Amino acid sequence: MIRLFIPQHLTADTLISPDEKQIHYLKHVMRLQEGEHVALFNSKDGTWVADYHTVGKKGAQLTVTEKIAEQQNRARCILCPALIKKENMDFVLQKATELGVTEIRPVITARTVVRQMNMARGEAIITEACEQCERNDIPALYPPQTLTALLSAFTPDVTVIHLAERQASSAKLSPDMIPAFIIGPEGGFTSEENTLIQAHPATRVIHLGTTVLRAETAALATLSAWQFRLF
Repeated sequence: MIRLFIPQHLTADTLISPDEKQIHYLKHVMRLQEGEHVALFNSKDGTWVADYHTVGKKGAQLTVTEKIAEQQNRARCILCPALIKKENMDFVLQKATELGVTEIRPVITARTVVRQMNMARGEAIITEACEQCERNDIPALYPPQTLTALLSAFTPDVTVIHLAERQASSAKLSPDMIPAFIIGPEGGFTSEENTLIQAHPATRVIHLGTTVLRAETAALATLSAWQFRLF
């Protein structure tokens, strides 16, 4: 069943007017026929089925009928990737969403080449990934911030996970913790940044193996290992 993110409140008999892009997708890409079903979610009210109806030559309307899934309440999992090239960052956003991350907090570091992010584009990539992977909760995407600001913003219940090259893991992670995985840029963290991260009182060090991973590979490897509790 086709799935769409709809920001409006969802309940039985609600009439939903999709936006122009969604109408094009339903009518011309998926070629939906009158009365066919669409699954809707808004990251608050669970997943609902709606009936599709055409309105004139160019319009469409969705009539919400019944709830088919309760709202997902995932345990917090924070990914803090250093900003990298646009296409690679898009890949990280998409795959991190598929792997169940709940917050994405991009970081500007000393060796970060790209220092800005198109937030609207990033949010669209995350939303489309949720539609495709059958999540009904949308990860929060934060504006990029410096490493110092990031570390200062963490609440005491968050455990900072330093993905460090050539260092042994400091301890096995508890499945009950709220992890914030900090991924370095191309070229890695500077020695000063490594010292800054490890000085944080909630930092734990994790080693990902004997090879040096690309930034996007490290992000996916980390989230996959956490999902299956391999740390």
